[in-house]
Amino acid sequence: MTYWRMQLHPHESESAIRHTVESLSAGYIGLDFATDVPDLLTVTQNELPEDSRNYWLFAHEMDVGDWVLLFNIISLFALARVAGSYNYIRSTAPEIGVWFRHFRKVDSVRYYGDFVTDARDWEPITMTATITPLREHGTASYQLIERWLQA
Repeated sequence: MTYWRMQLHPHESESAIRHTVESLSAGYIGLDFATDVPDLLTVTQNELPEDSRNYWLFAHEMDVGDWVLLFNIISLFALARVAGSYNYIRSTAPEIGVWFRHFRKVDSVRYYGDFVTDARDWEPITMTATITPLREHGTASYQLIERWLQA
């Protein structure tokens, strides 16, 4: 099992929080590219735009049972367990809560505001990349996931 950090954000930042809530409520996490990138199972990592090559891990390394620490455009938002394999659709389907073309099913969604109810106590963890596997056990994000799962 691997822990991940992932930012859910559409290209329309003015709708980011609404889209994040709708996607998690529908049971999905996902990502997309600024350019038209096909199914990640059909391309190599080096064929992706240089600034988005780590997105390839979403399809090839993330696995069912992994836990993902989710950020919206402004803050730490939720924790969810990966419940399905990688999927790709040619166009988004906002009517089912999928506003990205590359997505996975999730379950056991837990919201950070329910875990730490006083916003003054929220940890100032920032997200600088869209998706990152957490390989170092000593990081603030890894430790937060550990505490959250034990609560």
